[in-house]
Amino acid sequence: MTPEFGALESSTPRIAATAVRRSVQELPAIPRSAADVPRMPLAVRDTLGPELLATARKALAASGTGDARPLGCVTAFHQATDATCAYIAEVLDRHGPRWLAPECFLHYSAHSLTGLLCIGLGLEGTAVTLTGPAGGVDALGYAASLIAAGRCERVLVASAHWPPPADPAHAGPVPLRTAAVVLAGAGGRGEVTGWRPGGGHPAVRDTPDDGGDPGEALTALADWHRRGAGAPLELTGGGSRLLLRPGGTG
Repeated sequence: MTPEFGALESSTPRIAATAVRRSVQELPAIPRSAADVPRMPLAVRDTLGPELLATARKALAASGTGDARPLGCVTAFHQATDATCAYIAEVLDRHGPRWLAPECFLHYSAHSLTGLLCIGLGLEGTAVTLTGPAGGVDALGYAASLIAAGRCERVLVASAHWPPPADPAHAGPVPLRTAAVVLAGAGGRGEVTGWRPGGGHPAVRDTPDDGGDPGEALTALADWHRRGAGAPLELTGGGSRLLLRPGGTG
């Protein structure tokens, strides 16, 4: 159960652990016959989901988290599930609805990845999904605010970037990056502070979508943390920003 607002003592959000994984993964091909449909691999369920889950488990293990159930989960995605959306659109256009595996519709929403993490890791805290180019910065900022306000002792922040090819019918290797950060109210090295949301979601921005990767913020944080958090670092994305500054114990 998620603690009531203010039930925990407020704390300074610190970085307990990070993990980043990079790989090149094949996108599923459009089925050639109706017999192939029940056996078709689904990009999010069979490839992206397991990669993201493995990255989150690595970060949790490095953080020394024992019982993960109380953790909150905040995720940021922009194009991570587009591979499944493109697959659905292409199959409908070329063959019609009877060619679609029903499971497709369980894995095209970005929040399906948040659900996968919560179920796979047994998390019972607050679960939030953010999208758009500002998503990575806002996910870190929102997670930090949960800790600072005393709503969570620890929060898992995760992101994945797996942009689809220009041609939806193309099935080939596509770079996939997953990142995870565990923020905690005690211990850890490096503080997350100064979050200023910028309203960078494409639906409310005046400028065109820049195709940004929300995972860049988590990757930059992980690199800063790995190098020793020696100097402050500002993270920006989609008009949002936050500050990483040295502090805490290793």
